[in-house]
Amino acid sequence: MRKNFIYFGMIAMISASLTGCSDEPNDKNPIPDLPTTSNGAYILNQGNYGSKIEGSLNFINYSVSKISRDLFRTYNKRSLGDTPQCGIAYGSKLYLGVYGSNTIEIIDKVTYKSLLQISLSDKVGQSPRSMVAKDGKVYVSMYNGYVCSLDTLTQTIDKTVKVGPNPEIIAIYDDKIFVPNSDGMNHPNYGKTASIIPLATFGTEGTSETFEVPLNPKQFLTNGSSLFILALGNYVDIPNALYKVDSDYKCKFIANATKAAIKDNFIYIIDAPWGGEVAYSRYDINSEELTNLDIKNIDAPSGLGVDPITGNIFISSYPLDNGDISYSLPGYVCEYDSNGVYKNKYDSGVGDTCIFFDLE
Repeated sequence: MRKNFIYFGMIAMISASLTGCSDEPNDKNPIPDLPTTSNGAYILNQGNYGSKIEGSLNFINYSVSKISRDLFRTYNKRSLGDTPQCGIAYGSKLYLGVYGSNTIEIIDKVTYKSLLQISLSDKVGQSPRSMVAKDGKVYVSMYNGYVCSLDTLTQTIDKTVKVGPNPEIIAIYDDKIFVPNSDGMNHPNYGKTASIIPLATFGTEGTSETFEVPLNPKQFLTNGSSLFILALGNYVDIPNALYKVDSDYKCKFIANATKAAIKDNFIYIIDAPWGGEVAYSRYDINSEELTNLDIKNIDAPSGLGVDPITGNIFISSYPLDNGDISYSLPGYVCEYDSNGVYKNKYDSGVGDTCIFFDLE
């Protein structure tokens, strides 16, 4: 399905600091086993800083097909903060990066109680942008040009690596962290590099390297055996696109894309170019075939996630207000099966841009 849509991206321009914590960290936090079950989807809402709308956390419970909204404020009696950007469920906890408030929240996955709020105002790395986890560590890209390691046992940031300007959505592939250095605050001179950080030497000076990528890199994604990168171009004559990264770090064009999510041998793609039409597709990594998906009931896509266990697709959307896209009214999330067949719709919050999953 295609419909007219102006692609919109807004980056918060202010960094405030929140301090304080609640319960003491747990003494034990074992490394999680590989998941086999999915219980639901977390929806992280950015809110709208200009309209003074705080961020929030919602959860879609698969067992009852219902969404619970504003969980953080409900169980902690305080705001999550301004412009949360990223989150991950790892072990018994949730880790949320709150870009505008410059904090990381560590939350009990069962009670939704905050165990610790890490203020980044006195840290080298600030403004959390994306998260991945492996072997008891949560790695966080920081928009001021760093990737940090958060030890889940001590619940402290223990190591930091300097990368390029304005790193975006990172991925772990071949025991290395791949970092897209967008230089997104330097319009129109966006970045064209990515950093590689070996996990074994994370934090050791001089062990990372860079390679050239397409203009304005936004996201790395991997299924474990192949690596891909999404780059947004310059919104004028260099288009947004998804590329495969080969063993020599050369990038091969696959399809035009503004959002992508991967499960096994399929990549799910949204192409919503600036001033253009929206298209949805699925790319078969093995056959290299691109299939159009007839996605219905989405006005203006804001987020994309694919459940790693079920394969169901979740697409969040900004709502329409008198025919125009609204960035200050609550949006919604639609669920589809792996072929794009509509299953359900959930009313959500303002700015639903980050979707991640509760796996066991």
